[in-house]
Amino acid sequence: MKVAVIIPAAGAGKRLPGKIAKQYLEIHGKPVINWTVNRFLSMDIISKGILVVPQDEVDRTWQLFSDDQNFKKKFDIIIGGNHRQDSVFNGLAQLNDTMDLVLVHDGVRPLVSREIIMESIRVAGESGACIVAVPVKDTVKRVQENHVLETIPREQVWQVQTPQTFRYEILYHAHQQARQMKYYATDEAALLEWLGIPIAVIRGDYRNIKITTREDMIIAEALWAEALWNDRS
Repeated sequence: MKVAVIIPAAGAGKRLPGKIAKQYLEIHGKPVINWTVNRFLSMDIISKGILVVPQDEVDRTWQLFSDDQNFKKKFDIIIGGNHRQDSVFNGLAQLNDTMDLVLVHDGVRPLVSREIIMESIRVAGESGACIVAVPVKDTVKRVQENHVLETIPREQVWQVQTPQTFRYEILYHAHQQARQMKYYATDEAALLEWLGIPIAVIRGDYRNIKITTREDMIIAEALWAEALWNDRS
């Protein structure tokens, strides 16, 4: 079974202040995108990687991996689109149905574990589509115009993470249909939901955070320090 990963990292990161896009900010002396990519580079089950970045960041990104021969053998760097969905489609087109399974993983989610990646691959191989998620911890309310409409049963609400893993032909078909209908969703799973395709869910890890705000950077630094300490112990 051939498995590929598409890592969309073409966002501008407008919710995190500063001139440097969040995927290039450093955690423990290394850019976030390096930590994320290295997780997949270290796994033999990943046959191919596509890293999707902004057009004006292609040269900088190649430079970040200039000394990594394994990266050069396994990964391509391509230019992203106007939306995340366009970037993922560009990656799928680059793979050109040479893979059985495709993982889509946020470039700014560097703390994903090998265990989650492997379980995602296993379940997607059996079911065709699998997402990673964790139950929400807080009470969730539906709000409109700053007024509470209702309380949503917490046990029914999960917070979605990545990777999201699919058989190539299923995900490519969903993207094609969405492009034809000019339909945009916030993640790949929503495209399959739109088409009525069932999706399996596996439990993720609360440490598998997506870096979006300054507070996320602080949390990621602390979590990474813990991970490094545990690796040494």
